[in-house]
Amino acid sequence: MKYFFWAAIVSLLLVVGSGAQTVAAGKPARIQTGRDFKLTDENGRSFSLSQLRGKVVLLFFGYTHCPDACPTTMARLARAGQLLGNKADRVVTVFVSVDPGRDTPSVLKDYLAYFHMNSIGLTGTKTEIDAVVKEYGAKYEIEQSDSAAGYHVNHSTDLYLLDQKGSLVQTFGYNDGIQSIVDGVRPLLK
Repeated sequence: MKYFFWAAIVSLLLVVGSGAQTVAAGKPARIQTGRDFKLTDENGRSFSLSQLRGKVVLLFFGYTHCPDACPTTMARLARAGQLLGNKADRVVTVFVSVDPGRDTPSVLKDYLAYFHMNSIGLTGTKTEIDAVVKEYGAKYEIEQSDSAAGYHVNHSTDLYLLDQKGSLVQTFGYNDGIQSIVDGVRPLLK
C-alpha cells in the first residue's frame, strides 16, 4: 500500500513537471490558446480577436436559432455583466456562430441587441469557423430535422474566458452559475 502511495505521488509530480496541461470546465487553464483569428463581425466588417487586447473576453459558440442553450447562456452573461457593475465595459462577449448559412451579420446584430451587453457577433465561412472551433476544442454538427427551420445545430456549450492578452484562463460549463462566471472574471479586472 505504501508503494502505491509513493508511486502515485511520483506520477503526479512527473505529470505536473512535464508541462501536461488540460482545460476542464470550471478549472483554471494553463495553456496558451486562442491564437488570433479573423471572422466577419455583425457589421459585415473583418474582425480579428487581437482587436480586443486589453479587454477580458467571454467567448461562446452558438447560433441564433438555438432554442435553449444559447439564449440561456447569453442571458446569464448579460446578468453577469450587471453584477460586474462599472467594470462590465472592460468585458466583451464574443458570440461565434456555428450556423453561417442562417447567421448573417445583420441576423447576429439583431440577436445580440436583445441581450443589452457589450458583445460582438462573428460569422464567416464554414472553413473559417471550423478553424476557430477546432482551436478551442469545441464541437458542433448540423442535424437535419422536420422542423420549419429545416435543421438544427448540436454544439458544445462551454464558455471560454480569455484575459487581456488573449490567453485562455478558464472555461465554464453550461451548468456553472452566474456567480461562478463573475468570480472568474473579477480577478482579471483588478
